[in-house]
Amino acid sequence: MRREIRVIADDLHCDAVRITGGAPEALARLAELPARLDAVLADTAAAVRERFRGKVTYAAGTWEQIDWAPFDIVSVDAYGDAGDAFRQGVRDYLRHGKPLAATEFGCCTYRGAAERGGMGWDIVDYEADPPRLDGDYTRDEDEQARYLREMLAVFDEEGVDTAFWFTFAGYEFPHHTDPRFDLDMASYGVCKLMPDGSLAPKRSFHAMAKAYR
Repeated sequence: MRREIRVIADDLHCDAVRITGGAPEALARLAELPARLDAVLADTAAAVRERFRGKVTYAAGTWEQIDWAPFDIVSVDAYGDAGDAFRQGVRDYLRHGKPLAATEFGCCTYRGAAERGGMGWDIVDYEADPPRLDGDYTRDEDEQARYLREMLAVFDEEGVDTAFWFTFAGYEFPHHTDPRFDLDMASYGVCKLMPDGSLAPKRSFHAMAKAYR
């Protein structure tokens, strides 16, 4: 972890990192009950503030209607495109009068992945032994890098204060020279996991480093 954080700071010039964990299934169930979720989030924010002096937020899904009063920053996992509908959705979050963060955005590493957004990873057949892609896909690091540049431009134009790319590396999606077993195509990482366990930067890595310099 220390090595990855150092690369993110020194080579990608990023000044914030989102580290994800917890119980997503429980949060997903709560999302079906907005009133209960708001109460839980308000209690959680209050508990956090007893121990933490920094800014507090919650990474919401685009389907969630959150009471942002307990939080300092409005945050949403923002998989989308440069179209008018997505841009309007981003602007809607500004009505709360608080800083806006895109706590997650990204694109996988195959042709057509940008259109699949947050579901781009769902191309792996885990029933096969060993796991393989569930169809014929074309590796396309340029699409991933292009998506990163386009979305950073959208966020800048629409008043987003900060954006977190998902993710540094997909450690469960190793790269393979055989396209059928190149699970890295299903990865959002800016680095690919090589067969020897090392990490190699993709074109999106260099695009991010240039954008954040």
